[in-house]
Amino acid sequence: MIKTEFGTFDGNKWESVSQLCFKNNFREESYQEIKATPGDFGIEGFTRTGKVFQCYCPNEHYSTNDLYENHRDKITKDLKKLKTYETQLKNILGTTKIKKWYFVTPIYAKNDIVQHCSQKKEEVKSWNLSIIDNNDFEVIFEDISFLHPFLNTAIENSKIKIDVIPETQIESVDKLKWKDSKISLIENSQNKNTHRLSSSATNFDSNLDKLVDINVQNYLEGNNILIKWKEDYPLDYENFLNITSVIESEIEERCITNTKEPSVLYEEFRILLKSELQNSFKNLAPQMISKLTNWALADWIFRCPINFE
Repeated sequence: MIKTEFGTFDGNKWESVSQLCFKNNFREESYQEIKATPGDFGIEGFTRTGKVFQCYCPNEHYSTNDLYENHRDKITKDLKKLKTYETQLKNILGTTKIKKWYFVTPIYAKNDIVQHCSQKKEEVKSWNLSIIDNNDFEVIFEDISFLHPFLNTAIENSKIKIDVIPETQIESVDKLKWKDSKISLIENSQNKNTHRLSSSATNFDSNLDKLVDINVQNYLEGNNILIKWKEDYPLDYENFLNITSVIESEIEERCITNTKEPSVLYEEFRILLKSELQNSFKNLAPQMISKLTNWALADWIFRCPINFE
């Protein structure tokens, strides 16, 4: 599985999304999908304008060097199939000759892969294959951005659960800076979380600090997710804000009339919101539902809709 800012992919999911994007992006060029059966000829599809596509997703996360080598070896292996299956490919392509061979993968590691593609281009041209247009032939390496503008639609239509992953992760220094600039919100968190803990606990102070730190982590991480979600799925984002606003009003009322232990009430809020998000966003991955739930709870703690007094 490979994690990207648009979600997590394995080989099957990547091929499914890629095919949907190819069919939409190259509709005017008469894109034709090539099924893996009865044989894998090194291409997933082609256009009548001479573009062929091979989509590939590694099965695991690699280091920078290992990912480069993985891509390099896969490109080399698949390009050799053009020569091995020249006859079969000629029957599929008909009069179309290959001008651009695209290798499309979620992420890349090193710019050296572009140099490798240039070298392989010259090697393929030296084979003088009947299916290659030697005057214009190129080997082109592309990442997930190549699938735009239909990427989000393809993810939804392929029934892949969306898991928005921000490009930057929250570091300790980010939390410290935020705490220093939001003193009143931190005080709110401390006051609220005090009611969730047993006052007789020997580790009361350390546990209180941990709960506040969790609130900060969940809030900042959720903010990063929401920024990306708003950019890529604005309608879903607006729907989320509407849902949380309605639930927030209910939570404020429950807090005013509450007769339950604060820890019990807090968990009820978590269950209520998580259930509502699961019902409203069938296209979201479970981990994203959890992160959005945690963000909202932290936000309510900081801003006071949740009040245990």
